[in-house]
Amino acid sequence: MSPRGEERVQLLRSSLEPGAHGGADLYTVNCDVEVMHVISGAVTVRFADRTVRLESGDALTLPGREPHTWTADDDAPAEVVWVLVPAPWSGSA
Repeated sequence: MSPRGEERVQLLRSSLEPGAHGGADLYTVNCDVEVMHVISGAVTVRFADRTVRLESGDALTLPGREPHTWTADDDAPAEVVWVLVPAPWSGSA
């Protein structure tokens, strides 16, 4: 949603199919802050030491460099907005 030249923030909106995921392995994002807001459906975020389930209207803020991954609920699609600060492509993080 944000233009590629914007280095301060990256805003992404994703339509996730049931069972979609960020991969089996934990990963990091080259940003200071990552915010995930579930508009509809449900998504589970897995960390090394915990799991957090987010449902419609829920949001989660985390350090982008904290290893994590996510999985959309198997029963229904999900709409999710991610905010990444600074934009990972900026090279400033």
